[in-house]
Amino acid sequence: MNRKPDGVRQHTLVVRLNDREQKALEDHCRQYKIANRSRWVREQILLEVLRRAEQDSPMLFEEEEMR
Repeated sequence: MNRKPDGVRQHTLVVRLNDREQKALEDHCRQYKIANRSRWVREQILLEVLRRAEQDSPMLFEEEEMR
């Protein structure tokens, strides 16, 4: 069986930015001393995906009942 370890990243995501977006990203990374942009972008994307998945998941009680 030819199985890869679970942590191996084998999929590629390409994102195109305009000049203004690129400068904003570079400025942000410089300001917050982000050395590994790939990791940071991956973390930001997955944080948003997980946040929305949690928001969209069915709840046992309505929000008003929990207050």
